Amino acid sequence: MLNSLTGAAAGLAAVNFPIFAGPLPDAPADLADLLERAGVPEAAKSIGIDFEKTFGALEESNHHNYRKYRWSVSFAEGGGPLIQALPPEEEMGWTPWEEWFVSDGKPVRRAMVLYPVGQMTRKVPKWRALKENQTDLQPWFAPIPKTLGELFLRGRILEAANAVGFDARKVILDKLSPAAEEAYRSMRWSLAPHRLAANLPVIQCLPLPGRSDRLPWETWYTDGRTPLIHHVHYTQPMNRTEKKPWRERDGAPQRPAELFGREWYYYNDNSMKPALADIKEIIQ
Repeated sequence: MLNSLTGAAAGLAAVNFPIFAGPLPDAPADLADLLERAGVPEAAKSIGIDFEKTFGALEESNHHNYRKYRWSVSFAEGGGPLIQALPPEEEMGWTPWEEWFVSDGKPVRRAMVLYPVGQMTRKVPKWRALKENQTDLQPWFAPIPKTLGELFLRGRILEAANAVGFDARKVILDKLSPAAEEAYRSMRWSLAPHRLAANLPVIQCLPLPGRSDRLPWETWYTDGRTPLIHHVHYTQPMNRTEKKPWRERDGAPQRPAELFGREWYYYNDNSMKPALADIKEIIQ
């Protein structure tokens, strides 16, 4: 059970691009400062990218936190700077790893994933680019989704659910009242593979900071034996939760950072139905 869980460089010599920069332990929480520290504005200018237009609005987006990424500037294979944005380690492989560089004289963006596995080299999966318009320079999660269905498509939730073995439209989306859809659209959806989930992705819905006493952290996954498991967690006891809370060790691998530093009261839901599916009004 998951609650046992729950339980190239030529020509750049005169430009001072840092080879590595990112969210080090003393890194600023402000995304603009983080990007500045990583050398992204200067690299963007060299590539031919309007920094403010492309990256300026990311701080305003609540549905995806680019501050948790490792931002760096290095050298592109074809020459010139290479801006890279690596997602948190627990999401690596499902959440796209993004790059910006010059190709055929034009700035492009590439989003790459490992899973589901496509081609392999000597039994090792190869990173592959997602099919998209690479001249669209906006970060993958920059557009704020207008519907939860749009969020599921952009967040690759449907693909991950298919890998786990269920239809996320039928199990999650089709069950929601209008108020529930709006509530879930305001939360962060994450894909994190876990060794206790048969190394398949755990589909997670995470409440915004300070709201986990009213809004749930929910997970859908398989342990390889039970086809589908649904756990619901709150930071306060609820009607259906276990009496004894559960707490994850800070820094535990393959876990979203939002879990750490608090106790969670959870219950196992055999219906698989989202906990807020039937609400009539948005929970404040």
